[in-house]
Amino acid sequence: MSAVEVTASHLARVQEVNPRLNAITRLNPAALADATEIDRAVARGAFLPLAGVPVTIKDNIDVAGQTTPNGVAALDARVAEVDAPSVASLRSAGAVILGRTNTPEFSWRWHTDNPLFGPTLNPWNPALTPGGSSGGAAAALAAGFGCLAQGNDAGGSVRWPANCTGVVGLKPTVGRIPGHNVTAAGERPLGLELLASQGPMARNVTDVGHMFQVLTSGSWRDPAHVPAAFISDHGMRVGWCLGAGAEPHPDTVAAVSTARVALTEAGWTVTDTEVPDLIASARDWATLINTDFHLLSRRTMLELGSPAMAIVLGAFDAFGPATDLAGVYALLARRSAQIRQWQRLLTESFDVLVLPVTMEPAWPAGDDVTSPARLGGIFASNTPLVALNFLGLPAVALPTGVTGGRPTGVQIVARRFAEPVALAAAAAIERILGTVGIAPI
Repeated sequence: MSAVEVTASHLARVQEVNPRLNAITRLNPAALADATEIDRAVARGAFLPLAGVPVTIKDNIDVAGQTTPNGVAALDARVAEVDAPSVASLRSAGAVILGRTNTPEFSWRWHTDNPLFGPTLNPWNPALTPGGSSGGAAAALAAGFGCLAQGNDAGGSVRWPANCTGVVGLKPTVGRIPGHNVTAAGERPLGLELLASQGPMARNVTDVGHMFQVLTSGSWRDPAHVPAAFISDHGMRVGWCLGAGAEPHPDTVAAVSTARVALTEAGWTVTDTEVPDLIASARDWATLINTDFHLLSRRTMLELGSPAMAIVLGAFDAFGPATDLAGVYALLARRSAQIRQWQRLLTESFDVLVLPVTMEPAWPAGDDVTSPARLGGIFASNTPLVALNFLGLPAVALPTGVTGGRPTGVQIVARRFAEPVALAAAAAIERILGTVGIAPI
């Protein structure tokens, strides 16, 4: 098939189904023209590793000639002069930008809704959250809008939506994929610099791996980018843990157990293990982010955001109170000690660790702003999710089944810059489980 045929097919799918889901906020008006140019390049003999593959881009990532609203009407004004590095890499590889995907206000909720574009629905069940903040990206993939989706993850924003919608998402090591928005008001604050990653999403592990390789292309625009070599050699030692922070939901226990059985059947050695203090890391994650908020952006978020922002920011105050300079120094020291413990565990004892994504599967849409108590419960449940952001470790979110019409899955963690090792374990599970009954659309 030509790139034009593939693109036209996907555009027709979006026009048919997106009005019911609201996953894509804007289509790319040049998508067919871009696909035509790709077909011409291929005819000339050009090698494009993603030639004609439709991809969606999250609304908080710059696309040249478009605004980057990030779910906020007041930000839907400045037009990006150039693509963000990840978008530029995808274009260079021959991918076709299909459109932009929805995100919460400031990309800072675990549910995708905002006053500018409205809520995104979960294709499996409209009563359930599609996750956030890459909820539009995940829902688009699950519904067949594009084959790849670009997201980012500072607090689970790739892995949680992937878990809610039954797709695969990778949170790479911090610094692995370059990122930079010319539309941003300033440089990234310390918290995002240490905790946030650009991340590929797809409907299977192989496609995530292909996209990941393309996205690691270097860029001088991100001073934190690390041009690390790809690690392919690894053993087959798996540590298995049921997480922490809250009592695991039975569906969560079943998902992790399913992954364990699959890895064992695939020949990997699986051992129960304890992991370093996830609860401490999760609280330090919240404190670091919340300190950034209080110093730099909290007032703006409250002024420009809906009442939901006040509930979310209030929960941060309760779960991870902001701290002073001495507190930040102590927090960063704890982070280094924790990373050292994880690196030792993932070098001397195991090649990967299998954990829940969160301690409960997808909850009702909007549940995160029903009350401070409920949001506090979600914070606790998301301990395994956000702790890995604090540590900067790579993790793959992988679906393992569907229970009661709700996808469930696990996250697979590897040592720093060993994303291919985590992907290899995910691929082993996927080969055993197959995708019958799991794959969306």
